[in-house]
This record gives sequence, structure tokens and C-alpha cells, in this order.
Amino acid sequence: MGRAQSSTQRQMLPTRRLETQFPSSTPRHWCSGNPFLTHLLNTYTVLVPGNEGFYIRTLRKALPQCTDPGLKEEVIGFVMQEGQHAIGHRRCWSLLTEQGYRFHGFARSVDVLVYGIAERIVPLKIRVSMVACIEHVNAYLGHEFLSQQILRSAHPDVRALFEWHFAEEIEHKGVSFDVLTHLAPGYLTRLVGVLLTWPLFYMLMTLGTLRLMAQDRSLWCVATWRLAWRHLWGEHHMIARTFRHIARYLRPRFHPWQDDDRELAAQALYRTAPALTCVEGGRDFRQ
Repeated sequence: MGRAQSSTQRQMLPTRRLETQFPSSTPRHWCSGNPFLTHLLNTYTVLVPGNEGFYIRTLRKALPQCTDPGLKEEVIGFVMQEGQHAIGHRRCWSLLTEQGYRFHGFARSVDVLVYGIAERIVPLKIRVSMVACIEHVNAYLGHEFLSQQILRSAHPDVRALFEWHFAEEIEHKGVSFDVLTHLAPGYLTRLVGVLLTWPLFYMLMTLGTLRLMAQDRSLWCVATWRLAWRHLWGEHHMIARTFRHIARYLRPRFHPWQDDDRELAAQALYRTAPALTCVEGGRDFRQ
């Protein structure tokens, strides 16, 4: 089973608010002119508010069962950070709407059919396991996009949104896993969370990306699929790297901080610091 972080290793999680607006002059294919990557990340933006709401509600329900004061403080910091992520990405919805994309029905369907059903019928420990799994996905996406500098040529305003979000996913990546270990240390619970979460996440990401590409007719372009191949199999090797990250999560003695990439997150937060405000209890994140 995974080992929880000890109370002496706990870190303060400052709440940062993204102040960036998304002007109408933002290009439709804002990620380096690449329609595939743009719509992959646009789909992530569409899913974030519902995802974050599920994480927040689940860990708030689990909080009374956490007896470690340090872990409780981290959960509160986690909730505050995730709440700001939902606000930041929902602000970006106005840009997608202005550009003519139709996605609100997709987002509502996910909220009702996924989170509504899960919160009615899935036990709390399994929901915590689902959150721990998807937080691992968020953290390794952040690691790959930041370490490979995939966003380096993206439009600066949207790049700030994703670099800030990905950095904080790395920063708090151990919290939900430690809550899971505290509530349900058995390996089977972790495995059930993976089976319920990982295929669903990538199915929703695929459907959303295809829908958005179809709406701007980039779905039917050979050049789009060449760019997709480059991301998934070529330059970025994202499929192989994804399976490697999931395999690591399935190790019985896994813990998120076995891969300590806090410096990567710190560098991204330094770059985006001009667009951020520390809301409460924060430190100067330029240092």
C-alpha cells in the first residue's frame, strides 16, 4: 500500500487567484496554431469546473474522518486551490462561447450522468479513490506539459491559465492520495478508483476534443491528425508516457511524492506570477 506523507512533511498550500482575462482577439487555435492540442485543452477547460466541484464535495465529506491536523490543513488548501481552478477555467468559457463553440450541453451531461450518479450510489471511500486517481492524472499531465514545454508557443493569456493550473496540480498532488490512505489503506480500493476513473476521463476527453474539432471543421483535415500523431506518438510520446504514469500509480507502495517535481511547479508559478494574486495565507511565490 502507499505511504502517507508524515505530518512533518506537510506543506502550506497558498490560494492564488488568476487575474487574466481572455480577449476576443485570442486565436481560435491558441495553442501554437495546433487545432488538436487547442481542442484537447479546450475540452479540459470545459470539464474542469464539474471535476473540481466533485473533488471539493468529496474531500469535504471526508474531512471529518481525517485525524491528522496537518492533513486537514492541506485538504483545506487543496479545496481553495481547486475552487480557484474552477473559476479560472469557467472564465475561459466566455472565450469559447464568443468563438462560436457549443459545449454547455456536454458539460451539463457530464455533471448529471457522471457526478450526479456517482455521488448518489458510490461509497465515499471509492469516491475519494476516484479523486486520488484523477488527481494523479492531473499531476502527470502537468508534469508532461511543463517539463516538455508544450505550451511555450501558446497564446500568453491561455498559457498562463494552464501553467498556473498544472503547477498547482503538482503542488498538491499528494493530498487526495493521503486522504485515501488515511480512510482506506487497502490496495483494492485504489484499484477500483482507477478502473472507474481513468477510462472515463479519457473517453470524455476524446469525445469533447472530437466535438470541438468537428465544429471548426479541423476534424476532417489530414494536417490535424498529423499534429495529433506528433503529440500522442511522436515528439511528445504522450500515450507511452501516460501508460507509464498509470503503471507507477498501480505499484502497491506508490506515493505521489516519489517523483518530486516541485521545482518544475515553482518555475511555472514564477513565470505566471504577474497574472496571479495570493488570496489568503499565501507566501510570495516569486521566491
